[in-house]
Amino acid sequence: MNITIDGLEIFAAPDDTIMQAAKRADTFIPGLCHGDAVSGNNCCRLCMVEIEERGRQKLVAACGFKAKEGLIVTTKTERVDRIRKTVLKLMYSQAPENPTLLELMKKYDVAAESRLPSKEGQCILCGLCVDACKALGSSSISTISRGITKKVSTPYGEASDSCIGCGSCVSVCPTKCIEVIDDDAGRTIWNKKFEWARCEKCGVIVTTKEHYLASNGPDLPVICPACKRHAITDVFADTLGE
Repeated sequence: MNITIDGLEIFAAPDDTIMQAAKRADTFIPGLCHGDAVSGNNCCRLCMVEIEERGRQKLVAACGFKAKEGLIVTTKTERVDRIRKTVLKLMYSQAPENPTLLELMKKYDVAAESRLPSKEGQCILCGLCVDACKALGSSSISTISRGITKKVSTPYGEASDSCIGCGSCVSVCPTKCIEVIDDDAGRTIWNKKFEWARCEKCGVIVTTKEHYLASNGPDLPVICPACKRHAITDVFADTLGE
């Protein structure tokens, strides 16, 4: 099906949201609460756009509204700009140290609102990291407390027994604010230290030991993807050579 975004007619696949169709067409719509790996929770409202459907106009969240044949979308209107600037100001009060947020404020010419109290930190409480951890079956992190003290953490801020150090929470974080330290010894994340699982053939780091064990079981040797490909190639070479 075809929809129109800012005067440009683009193709939208079945079940595409406006945001997904726009990304496929390289049309930028800001948004910090959705990702390709985890279903978004439509909470940030930065992606608000104006649509025209059956002759009527209304505001919708691009990350949650399904594309429809003939849909007309406008990403820059007076109403959209007003909402986007207000949301950015509120987000800044939540995460004034976040470079991703500061970049968006610069892009949309938004100044910090001095009358809004600011917290320390960079987290915008989008919840994607919590959703990713839950989807993997760990649920090692969650949002805790309420109001201005609300944050994402492990239970009681201590090392979680169920965390395997996979880093999925880091990969889905839209503002890259989750602290993770990787060095030769291992990985430190969420107040917990992990040792690396290294390839038994070449010694390259594959993942944490806990992550590899959870994904492959205790009986499989630790082999990196490159060495696996080489092993498969050798098997084919031996077979064809016979």
